[in-house]
Amino acid sequence: MSDDNMRTTMKSQIKSSEEIMHLFDKKKIDNDWSFVGYKPSDTGKWTHDYHRYPAKFIPQLVEKLIDEYVLCDSAHINDPFYGCGTTIVTAIARGYKASGTDINKIAYLITKVKSTPIEPDYLDGKVKQFLSTIRGLKSAQTTLFHRNIEPIIPERHVERINYWFTEENKAELGKILRVIYEEDDKTIRDFLLVAFSHLFINALSSL
Repeated sequence: MSDDNMRTTMKSQIKSSEEIMHLFDKKKIDNDWSFVGYKPSDTGKWTHDYHRYPAKFIPQLVEKLIDEYVLCDSAHINDPFYGCGTTIVTAIARGYKASGTDINKIAYLITKVKSTPIEPDYLDGKVKQFLSTIRGLKSAQTTLFHRNIEPIIPERHVERINYWFTEENKAELGKILRVIYEEDDKTIRDFLLVAFSHLFINALSSL
């Protein structure tokens, strides 16, 4: 087939906007995939709402896909671009083995934390201990910290940090980060780092 004939054939197959709209008008809407009426408490169940993440989909979509296409209880679900881990967490909650990859290091940490079970009472005690330490650092009169603790300011990102935050904010966030890194239990430390990342994003969003 010549190039001219190929172009003519392809052009003849292109539908007009009216034809496309007519095709959609004939389609019956399947409300099973609309997920209308779900509240944040529904879409944020389990650990799904632990960290903000752009353009993430709701767990109900993953549940629907699992119900439609996973045919055996022994299935292993893999997400090659897992982002904040919605597929991984949902699959594990449904009793499946799950794995995945992502080039984003923050995405890796978020997914790892969201999919790692921690005994609730132990976690509650650790969080209370952490918050007590932070409150103990803070002055009742000002937003500065009493304790002589060296803040952690990542050197390779210092230009961006200097751009976004005041010296006072940098000192406070850096000291919070120092307290997090003083936690011996790596599972808890990672949990707190994800909380710190969420706090960091909220702080940037408010500027």
